[in-house]
Amino acid sequence: MTSAEFLAFYPQFSNLIPEPVLSAFTASAALRFADFGEDAEEARRLYVAHKLTLYARTMPSSAETTGGVSSFSALASAGDGARVASKKVDDVAITYASSAGSSASASGLADLAESVYGQQLLSLLKLHTYPRYIRDSP
Repeated sequence: MTSAEFLAFYPQFSNLIPEPVLSAFTASAALRFADFGEDAEEARRLYVAHKLTLYARTMPSSAETTGGVSSFSALASAGDGARVASKKVDDVAITYASSAGSSASASGLADLAESVYGQQLLSLLKLHTYPRYIRDSP
């Protein structure tokens, strides 16, 4: 999958992410999911979208704005996958679920629960009753 193919599928990332960053994530996805079978392209797209969403969260609030709203902020919040583990009404308390203990942590994909794209990738991984080999980053 090339950067252009990824952007054709997910145009919301166009003109927001520097090309070297996009290229690095697409190359990493190609290596990680090389042996992933028929779902390889979907897994690659979801992985890159997940990583770019996390990257967008690191952008400063003074980043490029469109219509008075930060494009990076909109992108980062659109992929927000924060899950509420518990809540309390009096004295307002919210606890968010952590992905640190997930089974994905062994394969270097522990952060997948942090975005909607990552959660979709986790769902895709769970569809397979047989194990798939996911390579660690080079």
